[in-house]
Amino acid sequence: MNEIIVNNLTKEYGTLKAISNISFKVQKGEIFGLIGPNGAGKSTTMRSIMNYIFPTNGKISIAGLDSVKDYLKIRNIVGYLPGEFTTYENMTGLQYLNHILHLRNQSHKINHAKLLSKKFDLDLNKKTKNLSKGNKQKIGIIQAFCHDPEILIIDEPTSGLDPLKQQEFDDLVLEFKNKGKTVFISSHVLPEVETLCDRVAIIKDGKIVAENTMSELKSLAINRYEIVFKNEISKQNFQNSIGVENIIKSGEKYIFDVKGDINKFLKEISSNEISSFKSIEPDLEDIFLSLYNKNNEEEYNAN
Repeated sequence: MNEIIVNNLTKEYGTLKAISNISFKVQKGEIFGLIGPNGAGKSTTMRSIMNYIFPTNGKISIAGLDSVKDYLKIRNIVGYLPGEFTTYENMTGLQYLNHILHLRNQSHKINHAKLLSKKFDLDLNKKTKNLSKGNKQKIGIIQAFCHDPEILIIDEPTSGLDPLKQQEFDDLVLEFKNKGKTVFISSHVLPEVETLCDRVAIIKDGKIVAENTMSELKSLAINRYEIVFKNEISKQNFQNSIGVENIIKSGEKYIFDVKGDINKFLKEISSNEISSFKSIEPDLEDIFLSLYNKNNEEEYNAN
């Protein structure tokens, strides 16, 4: 099965609801992202799934196993990287990885760990207390992958990595997915999520506010166009144009953010002579901010 199913998960700390009644499903063979700013509830969700903290309400199953009753079995089939990964500082990297594999009764897989360390240019003979944050994070990534799990649950995985090693990590995750395995990734680094994920859920104040495929998310975005007019115009001419949300003038270029029926907008601007016209593909950050702002407006109007 290799699925992660979260049903009506709530985690409370006294009167504070860290996450509130969230539900989603991570399907076998996909990369599913949970995105949101720091403090939105991403790490609480991850830790609840791994049974490092107990849910107040709700039910979680991983590969058909109950996250609370079967947590020991789950830890043998899941590779987990916590958001704040730490090691035993007096161990070398090799000693630490041997220790983790021994706990999983999979010591024979140490050679796979060594191969991964070469991929990330990591010296396993150094004590972890002498390693940089980035190199400690590499150990965290290796311990999540080295026993060849069926499911990966990884929280802020590229924290501290340089861009080249971030690319190595992306390649490793995509290779993992291509084997038919399942990845659940939490991140606030939106370009990383956009590169890797098939679907994403957006979490805000402990609640899921959107869940879509990447293509569906992009369809929700405001359309953006870069236009150069042949003749000098004033952007005030278009302030009340149909669907125009925002106008930015940069030199001779005008950038229009348009919502709704773009045909009416195009018809209106075509009364001016145009030198160049370009549609700008929205990125995940634009979409994320748009959805967050929309959610804030809805909450404000409801109050």
